[in-house]
Amino acid sequence: MLLLDRMKTQIKRKSFIEGAVTFIAIVVLSILIMSITFAFSSAAFNLPLFKSYFKGPLLLLMNFIPIFLFMMFVYLLTNRLWAAFSLTSLLFVTMSIVNKFKLMYRDDPFVFVDVKLVGESLIMAQKYNIRLSLKMIVLIIALIVLAIMLKIFFKYKIASRKVRISSLVALILAGIAIFKGFYFNADIYKKVGDKSLINIWIASEQFQSKGFVYPFIYSIKDAIETPPEGYDEKKAVEELAARNYSDIPEDQKVNIISIMLESFNDFSVFKDVEFGIDIYENFHQLQKESIHGNLIVNVFAGDTINTERAFITGYYNHPNYYRKTNSFVWYFKEQGYRTEASHPITGSFYNRRNVNEYLGFDSFDHYDNKYRYVQESYLEDFYFFDYIIEGFKNNKKNNQPYFHFSVTYQNHGPYSTEKYTEKEYLKKKDGYDEANYNIINNYFAGIYKTDQAIKKLVDYFRNEEEPTIILLFGDHNPWLGKDHTGYDMLNINLDLSTVEGFVNYFQTPYIIWANDSAKEMFNKDFIGKGNTVSPNFLMAELFQHLGWEGNEYMQCLFDMKEKFDVNHKLYFKENGEYKSELSPENKELWNTFLSLEYYYSHKYYGHDLK
Repeated sequence: MLLLDRMKTQIKRKSFIEGAVTFIAIVVLSILIMSITFAFSSAAFNLPLFKSYFKGPLLLLMNFIPIFLFMMFVYLLTNRLWAAFSLTSLLFVTMSIVNKFKLMYRDDPFVFVDVKLVGESLIMAQKYNIRLSLKMIVLIIALIVLAIMLKIFFKYKIASRKVRISSLVALILAGIAIFKGFYFNADIYKKVGDKSLINIWIASEQFQSKGFVYPFIYSIKDAIETPPEGYDEKKAVEELAARNYSDIPEDQKVNIISIMLESFNDFSVFKDVEFGIDIYENFHQLQKESIHGNLIVNVFAGDTINTERAFITGYYNHPNYYRKTNSFVWYFKEQGYRTEASHPITGSFYNRRNVNEYLGFDSFDHYDNKYRYVQESYLEDFYFFDYIIEGFKNNKKNNQPYFHFSVTYQNHGPYSTEKYTEKEYLKKKDGYDEANYNIINNYFAGIYKTDQAIKKLVDYFRNEEEPTIILLFGDHNPWLGKDHTGYDMLNINLDLSTVEGFVNYFQTPYIIWANDSAKEMFNKDFIGKGNTVSPNFLMAELFQHLGWEGNEYMQCLFDMKEKFDVNHKLYFKENGEYKSELSPENKELWNTFLSLEYYYSHKYYGHDLK
């Protein structure tokens, strides 16, 4: 009996030791995976940044806990350490590699909302030369070998099912408490990360300063729609109801062709940029016979959808667009317009194939349903614009006013570091880095083609009897090399702590051109300098030049635009001056607008406000 008791004691002791060793192994393996995610938290391995992660205990904890909890969760489910490690490393290492590539090519971290766009992300990835490096391949092999070793040498299992279930429940409850109390706390998020190693004005660098796992989880906040602080639905309804819906006069229903040009900016405004070929000849000529101004967009080198939907809707903050949503497109439909959209690439990008319908477009032509039958590769602007003209001509048969919105794809990055042409669109200077020069010259080659396409489009409508307005604008500045090295080579200031750098970073041009029939219709020449505005004010800018009052929401935009016509995450433009803070009076107007915008963007009612 004594011997039997000793054996039971030894078995319990052995089980306890094996359990403790397994627990320690989970801790050590979690630290290993965390370290790997740290290594992939920036586009290129940044040793000072990597070291900084280990100097902040709170930052370490915030990155470690999710990995540890996940591995413990899988272990309690499977009762196998190798399985827990394999699944945990697969999930977190894969996501961190995706983060590295996204930062490398788009200067944009991998965030939670990207999970919803995984399909289009895979398609877009084909545009980039994405290859696993030798070090990555070696790392993956090492992780597989480690998993095999764990399977061979760590065979400990929790014998009691009751213990596993109770531990699992305790783990889940602890996880809920931790995440609810800490992971979405803005004060903690601002506190961690070595800010001396980053530019605090750049969101992607703020993300990188905190590792990967923690900021990725924190980004869930952005994917969850919540009303703005101080949201007052009653006041929003009152503000809208105080305005009167206004129809477009029958004798002013002009056709509108609006085109958002991919990565289009006018680099001739920068004094140190010299051209060997005038790539903006037709664009500059068009400016002379148009209302022309600038946008201050909210994005750089990507996230084109932000500018696009700001123009279509007038929203600064965007809803998820999962349902029918109020927009200016619906207003045009209510006014008897045929509304059409087009894009030469797949309609799956940003879920345009569904969202454009929710926004009120009668039809949306894209690669999947039309242009792939024209040619296999994407349509360059010169040929894509032919289909804009075709849509206009087809609509003429209906004797119906026409609103068209297109998003181009030509000039989308990345731009090759290889030499594709002997032509010096950018005049070559001594000291220019060859790779960066090729990136910029290849980009300018595309802009030259767009300039030719613009002339072709405008020349067609010069001779068109139907009154027509053409609105062209750029969505954002182009990506010109990692860490903006191309901009540095051109001596373009992108320091966001300065107004000059801010404007250079976010500014793109727009043009409002009218053919002779439209000028006669409105008795205006449509020539002159337009305001510098945010994209959500661009349609309001057009309406004001046309003398249209629009719907209730448009009139709210007029009121705000009169006070400040740039609303940006970094600066406002109030009375012609860029400020980080509005005056108290306009700050109250802004807060009222945020409530109004949230209400209007989440409650579709079309024409009827009742």
